[in-house]
Amino acid sequence: MRQRVAASLLVLFFVSGCSTFSGRAPQGETGVDGQACVGAIGPLPAQVNPAANEALLGQAQMATGKGGTCASKVVSVKAPLVLYRVFDSSKPYTKFGGWWALSRPSGPKDAYRAAYAICPEWSSLDRMVSCEVRPGTELVVGTTQSATCADGSTLPKTKEIQVFVPNDGRAGIIHVGACSEETAWP
Repeated sequence: MRQRVAASLLVLFFVSGCSTFSGRAPQGETGVDGQACVGAIGPLPAQVNPAANEALLGQAQMATGKGGTCASKVVSVKAPLVLYRVFDSSKPYTKFGGWWALSRPSGPKDAYRAAYAICPEWSSLDRMVSCEVRPGTELVVGTTQSATCADGSTLPKTKEIQVFVPNDGRAGIIHVGACSEETAWP
């Protein structure tokens, strides 16, 4: 009997030890690399429906330190959806880039950069535009993944929700329209 109790306690110890030291968060969402994300995707906007598109998800959901999204969902736009983008005016093709926000951006610039893990070499963040995403477009909505910048600094994961629109301004592939006039930002 004592051996059974001892064996049971030993198994319980190892099982609980494995779950404690697995490197994964005990609860919550994890990214593609199994590392815990920060925050969660809340209710989706009324203008979208859940969708499945693994290839699109793979373009947006990145490993720790690579930027992009951490916890992510693919959605399909069913009615025009207004998104906001801060971009680099020295690179005009970035006006209709891939990364957008559901709410109007506010400054200061360094706080916005940290909230959305945007490395300085990626964008000067000096202009803003709002556009409608066309119905039928599939998007990725997700929490912000961390980014390791060229200077070696790391912008941590955050709970901020980013939207990936599969635009490619250089190739002329644009899924947004009815845009506002771009304005200086912040």
